[in-house]
Amino acid sequence: MEEKETLIQLEERQHFDAIMALIAKRLEAAKQESEAQLRGLQDTRRDEFTERSEPMLKNLWAAHRFEDLVHLSQEFQNAAEEEKDHESTLQRISSLQKAQSTPYFARIDLTFDEDDTEMIYIGRRSLWDDEKENLLIYDWRAPLASVFYRFGTGKAYYQAPAGRIDCALTLKRQFEIASGRLIGFFDADTVIQDSFLRRLLAQNASSQMKAIVETIQRDQDAAIRDENHDLLMVQGAAGSGKTSIAMHRVAYLMYEGLKSPLKAHHILILSPNTVFEKYISSVLPELGESRVDTITMEQMLEELLESPVQSRLDRWEEESALPENMKAQREKRRALLSSPAFSGLLDRFAAWLPAHLPCADLSYGGRVVMSREEIRSTARDPGSRFPLAVRLRQLEDALWERVHALRKARLDELRMLAFRLGHGEEYARGVSIWESGVLAKEAKKVTRINALSLYRELLARPEVLFTLGRGVFSREELCLLTARRPDPYLPLPLEDAAAAAYLKLRLTFGHGFGDKRQVVVDEAQDYTPMDYAVLNLLFPKARFTVVGDIHQSLEQKADESLYACISDTLRRKNPVLLTLNKSFRCTREILEFSLRFLPGQAIECLNRSGSEPKILPLSELTNEIEACRAAGYESVALIAKTRSDAEAWQARLPREWNVKLMGRSARLGSVFLAPLPLCKGLEFDAALILDCDRAHYGRQEDRKLLYVACTRALHRLALFTGEDESPLLQKEAPHA
Repeated sequence: MEEKETLIQLEERQHFDAIMALIAKRLEAAKQESEAQLRGLQDTRRDEFTERSEPMLKNLWAAHRFEDLVHLSQEFQNAAEEEKDHESTLQRISSLQKAQSTPYFARIDLTFDEDDTEMIYIGRRSLWDDEKENLLIYDWRAPLASVFYRFGTGKAYYQAPAGRIDCALTLKRQFEIASGRLIGFFDADTVIQDSFLRRLLAQNASSQMKAIVETIQRDQDAAIRDENHDLLMVQGAAGSGKTSIAMHRVAYLMYEGLKSPLKAHHILILSPNTVFEKYISSVLPELGESRVDTITMEQMLEELLESPVQSRLDRWEEESALPENMKAQREKRRALLSSPAFSGLLDRFAAWLPAHLPCADLSYGGRVVMSREEIRSTARDPGSRFPLAVRLRQLEDALWERVHALRKARLDELRMLAFRLGHGEEYARGVSIWESGVLAKEAKKVTRINALSLYRELLARPEVLFTLGRGVFSREELCLLTARRPDPYLPLPLEDAAAAAYLKLRLTFGHGFGDKRQVVVDEAQDYTPMDYAVLNLLFPKARFTVVGDIHQSLEQKADESLYACISDTLRRKNPVLLTLNKSFRCTREILEFSLRFLPGQAIECLNRSGSEPKILPLSELTNEIEACRAAGYESVALIAKTRSDAEAWQARLPREWNVKLMGRSARLGSVFLAPLPLCKGLEFDAALILDCDRAHYGRQEDRKLLYVACTRALHRLALFTGEDESPLLQKEAPHA
């Protein structure tokens, strides 16, 4: 038996060495190719663009130099192609260097009939054998690689472009390879795989999210590879890998082996904040793909409305300081503005506008060139396929065509007038310019729609709001909508910005966000129905991947109906909801403690053990930080409820501790202070939750906040209380 194991080890070692030798050979060849290309580029720039170009450019307009200019253009084009080839070689070098560190992580043996067994090695990127013309390493996204993620030994299948392929999985082997060294391998059954996964999860957290191709689970793989649904929704517990699924799904959709792979510019990720944006920024490059566009909802709304928009963190900060009665009123108004009923009211307002736009005859040179009746008729045209703002801009174009036809005759009239008044040509032209300016100003009052101004006007005109909202909203609700109108001198509240953006998109189209074919929404529970209505209008041809957790909403109530609402709002074909109830982040002790804040919720945990969470007095904070440092933890988060709380703690802590404050774009340090909203989606070696008193966490609604804060911890969790301990902690957690 030992001899057999030794033989297997020898075979795998020889195979590994052969792969590494081939990669080294390819890498050296690529580097030599790069150096030769670079020398060629330098020669081209020196010889062609210096010796030849300068004489040509000096005589650029000489007719007999036309052929030289054509030649010069060709030289520029050739140089651009050389630069493109050099960039491609540099990308190949980068890919080979990454492959040198970890060329593959798994092997599966597939039998397709009695005599046909293939050994398939799987890695983060493929490796082609030019001599034998076959793949030595398969990309993890290849169809047959799905067998590794979805099956144990025995009967298996995978979906190929030609259809389902049945096979038998006779060997499933996983490798531990790091820094170009084969550390070991094991034949993976479920028990051994879980042990391997536990060892990986026991490592310290990183300041950036890591790729998880080696540990993708069956349910996660199904979500990553899903191509049958235009709307894929994933409801996942804290630590279930939702964001990892989303990022690996993006990489999968960019895979060249698909029928129609997406390019980077086809994809958009809607991120909860800029800290999270940086946290996920390394995943796609780590998987060998280009970064894709990421944006926050606030940034998107600002771009649409061309006006500053309040950030989620600023709103959280503002509302956390409000008295309970004002906080409840704000929450109710936000719910009204964000509801499908209010988007319906805005639809009615968009239909009401054409008949109520301010109109006047538009004149040029004393002649009516466009009557108010014509303007109203065009604005109210029910047969037009164009939205109102587009129809009015077309009307403006028609107006200036008419003015252009009249301009010569009008200028002659003005010349005669100038002559009678004793003035010259300049006077006539000056009057002509002035008349055009006056007309342009008057025309814009009618033909240029500012959706944000119209939205403000709607809230300022209760009679219109009450007419359009009658039968849908109560009088009390309509009064609440008008009671707190957005201040024009302050950034727009998020809920008002979303509503104004929705109105703009109903009145026009074209928004500068490009041809997006896949939109990824993370932290789905934090977006309102109005937000999704905006996304629906903004990306009408895109498919959506939406991941979230209804138990991690900070500002609004979210339950199982969230995903039905998303589906109804986005209206995509074949929507599907996948639920992930297994957490891979926290230890068993931390997850069990966290679930005390979510009564009745059952979340499965990978059986990884650690220290018990503690409830400690503030006097123990120093000792706990020192214990975390002694344990070698690389990220220790002191989590405060708000930014102002975090700033106050920074002033209290000893300066020599060098504890940094996480800002909107700060990197994660070793020990740092962070407001709770910026911690969403992140994970830390240790989470030390501050101010666990009645004033900060006294409402039943605060249970979710404590759940979110607690589930940020991988290995160690402590909650610090003052004299007035939060009632949510009493009799629910073990005291130290």
